[in-house]
Amino acid sequence: MSARFLLGIFDSVYVIALTAWVGSILFFTFGVAPIIFTVLGSENGAKFVRALFPTYYAWGATAGAIALPAFVAVPLCYPEYRGGAVAIQSMAILAGTLIMLYGGNSLTPAINAARDAGAEGQERFKKLHRRSVCLNALVLVIGVGLLIAFANRPAPRTSGIKEWSSSAGSPAPGTGVWQSPG
Repeated sequence: MSARFLLGIFDSVYVIALTAWVGSILFFTFGVAPIIFTVLGSENGAKFVRALFPTYYAWGATAGAIALPAFVAVPLCYPEYRGGAVAIQSMAILAGTLIMLYGGNSLTPAINAARDAGAEGQERFKKLHRRSVCLNALVLVIGVGLLIAFANRPAPRTSGIKEWSSSAGSPAPGTGVWQSPG
């Protein structure tokens, strides 16, 4: 497989995963959440959100877990894409993924427990809900930033790495220069 073919595969997987992630955040935040409590009322809306959030966070964590290796694979094929920007963007993907895991596995159960505590848990519920909103906003900003960075990535300057096989020859002794067999 050529580096160009691999670039197409890795970029496609990365963009699909990242847009699925950002799209789910946008859809839930601006599409679903405002309607839930209006249509279902406070009690039923809370039950619906409680059932929805584990899937929402799992979706985001899965999308991040798919996006990260697809993103990191590109510099393996094209050396010109290596550098500090890869580390920063990789850390951003990892941070977003970890935030989604925290939201689904720790924050959501704590929010549910505070809500179940009734009046005495109201202040804790508000604090945890604010944290959830802020973390979701942060992940949205990270995702949009990553999409912008991808859209502004320059085209490859080289044809990428080349695989050498035994039929490709071997380096000339002492020179490191490859020569054809025969």
